[in-house]
Amino acid sequence: MDDREKKFVDELVAASLRRYAGAEARPGLEERVLAGARARQQSEWRRRTWTWALGMAGATAIVVLLMIYWPRQQPAPLPVTAKAPARVSAPAIAQAASPVQLPVPHKAQHQTSPQRVDTRPQQFPTPRPLSQQEKLLVEYVQSLKESSGTSVPDADQGSAGDVEIPPIRIAAIKIDPLPSSESGDEK
Repeated sequence: MDDREKKFVDELVAASLRRYAGAEARPGLEERVLAGARARQQSEWRRRTWTWALGMAGATAIVVLLMIYWPRQQPAPLPVTAKAPARVSAPAIAQAASPVQLPVPHKAQHQTSPQRVDTRPQQFPTPRPLSQQEKLLVEYVQSLKESSGTSVPDADQGSAGDVEIPPIRIAAIKIDPLPSSESGDEK
């Protein structure tokens, strides 16, 4: 490059700088930048809101489907036993028959709500056969009665007449007076 070309390029650059040096921002540029920032902020807020809403809707749908299709296990009805007489000895209870189960009514197909089945026993506590330990205890008590030749006193009979309680004596309370000071200045 020769000097004339250099000079031409320098003048062209200087003229361009003078022309753009006094140029101001295009009108409304500040409002457009702020509006774009607000739009980005609102779109981010909308995206977060929709994400939460869709997540909650999905979780609700899963819970509803689980409630509908989860296999329901109905509790088996408790067996109801026959009512025993009020005064029965221990061996008679041990020989009681097996529990009697009442028939459970079948559900009609046209019913929409389930019916409640009352499986409570008629007598509480429900009589049951003696366990092995209870049978051994009954045999042991009977053998004690036979070997001693006397009857074992029942707790219900009460033997309060045999026990004598001595009367309680409370001594009189004696309080000695406090020694008084001779002068009243020492108080």
